Amino acid sequence: MFHRNVKWLTAFLVISLVGVPSGTSQPLPFLADSVTYLWPTDSSRQLSSTFAETRSAHLHAGLDIRTWGQEGYRVFATRDGVIHRIGMSPYGYGNVIYMKHNDGSYSVYAHLNRFEPALQSFADSIRFQDYSAQIDEIIEDTGLYYSQGDLIGYTGSTGVGPPHLHFELRTPEFKPFNPLLTNLRVHDTIPPVFRQLGIEHLQPGTLRMDRHEIKNASGSGSHYHFGEVVASGPVGLSVNVHDRANDTPNVYAVHSLTMKHESDTLFHSQADYFAHEHRRQMLIDRSYPIFVQTRRGFQRLYQVTGNQLPFYHTAQNRGVLHFEEGSYPIRIIASDIFGNTSEATLTLRFDGTTAPSNEEIAYVPPYPEPNSTHPGSLLEWNRKSLDPDIPLLVSAQTTTIPYRRTSMPLHVGIPQVVEKTLVPGKKSILNTPDQKLWIEFPEDALYDTLRLRMTVAEDENEVRISFEPDRLPVNNPLQINYILPVHLRENSRLSLFSIDQYRNRQFYISSSNSFGVVRASLREISSLILKEDNTPPWVGRPRIERNLAGNHLVIVPVRDSQTGIDFQRSRILVNGVRGLVEYDPEKAFLMYYNPDFTPSPRNELEIEVFDGAGNITTLNTSLAY
Repeated sequence: MFHRNVKWLTAFLVISLVGVPSGTSQPLPFLADSVTYLWPTDSSRQLSSTFAETRSAHLHAGLDIRTWGQEGYRVFATRDGVIHRIGMSPYGYGNVIYMKHNDGSYSVYAHLNRFEPALQSFADSIRFQDYSAQIDEIIEDTGLYYSQGDLIGYTGSTGVGPPHLHFELRTPEFKPFNPLLTNLRVHDTIPPVFRQLGIEHLQPGTLRMDRHEIKNASGSGSHYHFGEVVASGPVGLSVNVHDRANDTPNVYAVHSLTMKHESDTLFHSQADYFAHEHRRQMLIDRSYPIFVQTRRGFQRLYQVTGNQLPFYHTAQNRGVLHFEEGSYPIRIIASDIFGNTSEATLTLRFDGTTAPSNEEIAYVPPYPEPNSTHPGSLLEWNRKSLDPDIPLLVSAQTTTIPYRRTSMPLHVGIPQVVEKTLVPGKKSILNTPDQKLWIEFPEDALYDTLRLRMTVAEDENEVRISFEPDRLPVNNPLQINYILPVHLRENSRLSLFSIDQYRNRQFYISSSNSFGVVRASLREISSLILKEDNTPPWVGRPRIERNLAGNHLVIVPVRDSQTGIDFQRSRILVNGVRGLVEYDPEKAFLMYYNPDFTPSPRNELEIEVFDGAGNITTLNTSLAY
């Protein structure tokens, strides 16, 4: 039933076998010359994103293929294979298919509007068992097999982003690799473009980042200049550089970066593949301090400790630069996967303030030290105002250092401050002296040793948790647990938010509040605020529409600016019949989906919409059709 022959495919989809691009090597031995891939959609042969680009918290693992802002283009099996896994969600990959091929490798097709009809019916049969619109199922044992070129789905916009097809190839070990290493091609004769240079000044001796500066590039075509950079100690360079392709306005990641001094190669990286569990190492492959402030991915030309990505082929002294007093010409070469190349030059002048060490650099810490004079980035302290009778700072070694609050937007309780050194490869716990708040660090959470200071301050209606240093990347999530103070314990509407101090914004973090204990997973070390949300979600006027498959849907506009919509708790009944409640966060509406639903001239709706804090809005209404 699931096996199709599609001899009707147009010449648009026929791709001839082409060798590996010039200047690249074949790092994937299972890719024999006889292995050919089919372009996976009839939407376009243009890309909006390429492999290993910067994302908010991870490396991009595939190609994004343009669909011109539209949905419903056909998606085809790139090779013969069995369906390994399917998922449906309003977040992440959205509606996604994982296909396993005969050599054990995989292809992935994400953000689909829907699957082909037979596979969609199979997925719906799973979802309607418990009325859960969100599923993630491994179904390889069912033997659903498709041949190369078979229709498997339709492009869409589910999950993250506007309409497009996200397409991945993965090795038999499930490692994403660049699909352009195969016979798949796009038209690209344009060299990369340098925009900015990041200079990370490192502390002599410790090599921890002290400060950074950014210089804009001048030049065009394939030649760029950054002028003179003056350094008094060791520096690590990073670049904001992108690639272009013909006939498209989108910008892409470059394939390789090389840094040279005269004929000496100091650093070389090339993004061909990476382990899926290491994709969050983007946070240290890029300069995270610059990233959180500018939201731009400056690719480092040096390798910090803990970075396990397989990109780095040459890194003298891990790419850190520190020479004797004098001026040194530096060249940075960026190449795309088709061999188009650009070069940027700069003069690096060391002023002789700090002499370079003769020892080879083998360790570059990714984390800065806490600020020794500011124990709480969100609280104001006055170190000159000391009161030996009020111990406010308690370290992990129980050493007491007295501080006094002088200006603080909090009114209840004395802040607790704890400082501790945390090490990777070992499960650690950071807790307040009263044991009411503790953060669990799994053994694989940290990239390197980290000395962290945490300040906890309770208010009448909220709790603030600040860290120094702040905004730090982690490899795997942390678990925060907080026993609420008595005066907040009955407040069921307390919600946890991450604070972005650079944009003066707060972001809701999904959390649980059970028997007075708040628990949540943290994807980064970032200052937090626990505050109440008492505002129920807004619900707009429902309407009936058809989706691209021809099914009738009831569309319910919804909004909640604080804790978002909890679509999994929300319910919609139409004429007394329950359906799946799907959610589109980009378009801000819930959807009632039941493939058996046929509208009546007058339809009775029962709607319950929850937000993340548990506030509910109910609506009972009639809808004519």
